[in-house]
Formats: sequence, C-alpha cells, structure tokens
Amino acid sequence: MADAKQQPADQAETEILATQAVQQFLNACRLTHRDQIADHLMKLCSVAGVVMAQANGAADAADRLNGTADFILKKMPAAPAKLGALQ
Repeated sequence: MADAKQQPADQAETEILATQAVQQFLNACRLTHRDQIADHLMKLCSVAGVVMAQANGAADAADRLNGTADFILKKMPAAPAKLGALQ
C-alpha cells in the first residue's frame, strides 16, 4: 500500500515551525548579550530573502519583506521590550 502524501503545513503549523526555527537558530548562535540578537536575526532574514528571491523573483521577495517591515512599524513597540519566550 502506498503512503499517503503529506500536505504542506498550514498557517498555524507554519507559525509554530518558524518560532521553533528562530529559537533553535538563536540558541545555536551562542549569543552572549541581548544587543547581538538583531544582527544575527538580520542575517537570517537576509538569507531567507535571498531564497525567496530565487524561488519567486526579487520583486516578490522585496514586496514580502516590505510588508513585514510595515507590519513591524505599525504593530510592534517603538522601544525595546522585555524579552520573553518567543510568542
């Protein structure tokens, strides 16, 4: 009997997987101070942006990253916040 093909992750599962990936990435980076977080996450965003551009083209990748930047500006605190567990 053939194995049923697994469907792509839905939005809820994708959110969980992304949060876990960021947690694992930051732990693997062995950061020693809070000030290092942004630089390391920017590298992760940069690599993800390059992969998106390779998959869907530069304009689509830029639109997606700009949309994320707009969301951050509108919804996130202006000043650094207390860091806790990811979402």
